Amino acid sequence: MLKDEKVKMVDQWLDEALKTPPGFTLPDDFARKVTDRMSISIAWRQYFKEFLIYLGVIAGTAAVAIAMAFIWLGADGQEWQRFLENNLSWITGVNVLGLFVLFADRVLLRYFFFRFSRESLS
Repeated sequence: MLKDEKVKMVDQWLDEALKTPPGFTLPDDFARKVTDRMSISIAWRQYFKEFLIYLGVIAGTAAVAIAMAFIWLGADGQEWQRFLENNLSWITGVNVLGLFVLFADRVLLRYFFFRFSRESLS
């Protein structure tokens, strides 16, 4: 009995809420603004995920190549360590530059082209 009364009360509140007009108005281009923001957000996530996939593939390939050099070619760890210590600034610079180029190519350029195409269509 108590359950039926609660259901009736909820139904009355729902009917009342649906019959009364909202206390606000939405702009005429509300749907377009929402879809624009969502498409930009989805594109940004997709481009960034693709960048991370490329970065992972490059890092994995480098790790496999280094492992093969140590296992099959008998590379000396001390020589590698000395080479890395002597050329640390060059190695860091090349890696940062490569990372920036990959990020700019896979994320930034595609994102800006996407935004430019969306703005030119409007």
